[in-house]
Amino acid sequence: MHAHNAGILALRSLLNCVAREYPKHVGWSGKPGHLRFALTFPGSGGSLVLPALYRSETGHHLFGEPVMLSSGNTQQTISPADAVTAVLERLEPSAAAKEGREDLLSRSRSSRLLVEAALEARKTDLAGLAGDEVSFIAAEQGLIAGHGIHPCPKSREGMTEAESRRYSPEFATGFPLRWFAVERSVFHTGHSEGSPSAESWLESVTGSDLDELKACLPAGDFALLPVHPWQADHMLKDPAVAALVADGRVIDCGEAGKPWFPTSSVRTLYRPDAPFMLKVSLGVGITNSVRVNLAHELLRGDDMYRFRRHRLWQDFSRSYPGLTLVPDPAYLGVKVAGKVIDGLSVSMRENPFTGADADRNVSLLAALCEHLPERGSRLGALIRKRARIENRVLDAVATDWFERFLRVFVRPVFGLYLRHGIAMEAHQQNMLIELKDGYPIGVFYRDNQGFFHHERAHKRLAEALPGLGEASETVFGEGPVDERLLYYAFINAVLGMIGALGREGLVAETVLIALLRRELLRLAALEGANSGLMRKMLAPALHCKANLKTRLARMDELVGPLETQSVYLEIDNPMLQSEKALADA
Repeated sequence: MHAHNAGILALRSLLNCVAREYPKHVGWSGKPGHLRFALTFPGSGGSLVLPALYRSETGHHLFGEPVMLSSGNTQQTISPADAVTAVLERLEPSAAAKEGREDLLSRSRSSRLLVEAALEARKTDLAGLAGDEVSFIAAEQGLIAGHGIHPCPKSREGMTEAESRRYSPEFATGFPLRWFAVERSVFHTGHSEGSPSAESWLESVTGSDLDELKACLPAGDFALLPVHPWQADHMLKDPAVAALVADGRVIDCGEAGKPWFPTSSVRTLYRPDAPFMLKVSLGVGITNSVRVNLAHELLRGDDMYRFRRHRLWQDFSRSYPGLTLVPDPAYLGVKVAGKVIDGLSVSMRENPFTGADADRNVSLLAALCEHLPERGSRLGALIRKRARIENRVLDAVATDWFERFLRVFVRPVFGLYLRHGIAMEAHQQNMLIELKDGYPIGVFYRDNQGFFHHERAHKRLAEALPGLGEASETVFGEGPVDERLLYYAFINAVLGMIGALGREGLVAETVLIALLRRELLRLAALEGANSGLMRKMLAPALHCKANLKTRLARMDELVGPLETQSVYLEIDNPMLQSEKALADA
């Protein structure tokens, strides 16, 4: 059963990509309750036909069985897993796409097998993960299937199966860190003014845990560097690191200390008793990127930390409550001859969910929205329970829920951009939502890597906060910044939330789209006089990242200029409903 359900999830996320990125090859037929989805392959590749259980205005469709594959005069029923292979082999059949096709077939299979193993490992947990109260780390480790519009959402390119089980959050795992002793002459560290230093933070939680390790160090001035165990083995093969080890300037001290727990990003590690999290470098292919901290990215946490302490943020947050910024104000690593060794760099993030707050009812949006076979989503379970408690109809409760989400997410995230030009890659994995009595009461934004602003806003921001975004390389043209905010915060997070509510059968998506449109027009009137963002949000087409085409092109979205890191394309804007649909909503 777990293998079959993993295949259903893999096929769903892939076909959602196909429906978005290859609309000319896709056909929908029938009426609600009897919908069919047909994918016609190029050339003589045949077609794939299956039931569509739910067709979403926002791209978050659900598919059923049987899955029929036709080639020439033959037709056969195939499994969802085999359907994934057929789609990837036939959708881009050209010789030029051969390497991308083969790479994606491997990644997709890896992703599916990890989901299958996770479903088996967590089979007794899945119902509880959809309950009323779920802690931060439980939600982080309860995201089983991942991105719902991605061809390989759970691939771990570079890890063996055993390593994936040890280091992946889906298995509710924890592990001790590997420690390198680094001679001070090559130790690289820094922290924001007003924040604890990286070393004082580490000392506050390691205490006597590392005494035995420290006692084995040779004479000299060494600092301790936490490293992900997988990354440690990987980096010891790097010539620059091997030379430091040979010279005695870096010493591999092995694993020690209490376990740290991987969050949904895999490389951000958490402990409930620590005032910080560790965002380590991890040279593993996860979704679209190899996750290594680049030198200038270490400085982005200081941008967010300084902005959060400034009057600009304090004034803004009084007008737009609900959003909490979670910065990474300290870092440490290794630097030789003026060059940072990226693979050993570690960012340190404030941890709002420590001590008495470790059990706060906080979940990343992706886990809240994730729809699993047989279980559905936590979002659906919460709203259905509220409807029973309040003795109200389901769509009224779902509408109220979404209106509260608009207040704590849409208003501050887009209001911040319209007023100050500051954008956040506020996608479903980077946004955490706090719940009380089943409803949203606030959101947290994490990931300093995706915190930037546009050139038009820079002069005013730099007058208030000298140097903001300069050393960290986070000042970009307004067009590319609009594009990123539109995809991550608007398409991925907000339209994704609408899709999640709709596919659960809670409320019609057109109702929520109308509410969102009203909210955006209100924001535009208040803050949007100098920005073209709202016009782009309400345009007939949206500029949207194409995860399938990005993977077929073998692009890394964290490498190169912002403008060329991923494939983007135009998709129909669900905000442009007909006047009748909006009136009915």
